[in-house]
Amino acid sequence: MGAADAIHVVPPPPRVSVVVAAREPPDTTEQALLSLARQIQVAEIEVLVVDGSDDGKMEALVKRFPGFRYIALPGGNLPALKAEAIRQARGEFVAVLDPSDAAAPNWVSEILIAFADASVWAVGGSVILSGPKTASNTAAYLFEYGAFNPPIANGETLGDLPGNNVAYRRGALIDTCADILASEGFNKPFFHERIRACGGQLIIRPGMRVDHLTHYSLVDFGVRRFHYGRCFGAVRARRAPFARKILYRVFAPIVVPMLIARHLYRNVRHAENRRLLPVAGFSLCGVCAFWGIGEWLGYWFGAGRSCKELY
Repeated sequence: MGAADAIHVVPPPPRVSVVVAAREPPDTTEQALLSLARQIQVAEIEVLVVDGSDDGKMEALVKRFPGFRYIALPGGNLPALKAEAIRQARGEFVAVLDPSDAAAPNWVSEILIAFADASVWAVGGSVILSGPKTASNTAAYLFEYGAFNPPIANGETLGDLPGNNVAYRRGALIDTCADILASEGFNKPFFHERIRACGGQLIIRPGMRVDHLTHYSLVDFGVRRFHYGRCFGAVRARRAPFARKILYRVFAPIVVPMLIARHLYRNVRHAENRRLLPVAGFSLCGVCAFWGIGEWLGYWFGAGRSCKELY
């Protein structure tokens, strides 16, 4: 058989598309990518690395990982970067791993096990604090991921899933949440609200573990939380019916004390997190204040430039 008669075999699409996105890639990005290259079921995945910077460093790094796809979107905020990767994803499932996290070797395996149940539309897992345990790092971890510090319950959750360690059925994002994806980008709270409204389950699998390699200053992290809070408040108010929009504005002043009470209560009840509070308790209250003030302003005055600043 001649070369012209050769059969061209098209490889099957990957089962899981893994999105790694950053506006300004942190110095832990290589560890995140290495953790994906070392997955037990690496043959089941494609990795899409989306870069919002314009210095070329991320592209050079990605070239060191054969088969990883590089997507440049200079100036894009984090929701826009993730949304672009989701549109280009070929897998049946789409997972999100932050560049400041390293996935355990069985991470992809745990995702595939979770989606064997057709009622599961989204799954998240454990997040372990592996960076320096300074006051600012620990406060940032407790604020964002303390609820996912083991031990955590396995199965369906009525709460949140960790944005740095989460996976979805692709159809849940590009079909069920198509309008949100188009208007807001990857906006996790509104995705989860829609998925639940459509009857999909959100579950936790503790074995789907990542190590969080964070290293923040309190002010830098607080400013990021302020922008997230303001963008969240603005989008929430914009999407709400008029009566609910008024309620958000009326009760906006209680957001800060409510957040402080919620986070302190949740972490005091968790034995492992309780041990971290003496170091991080005061800083954690400060982070809650940053977010709460941002959310308050978002309800009343809109997003300003905050949605464009999301990391």
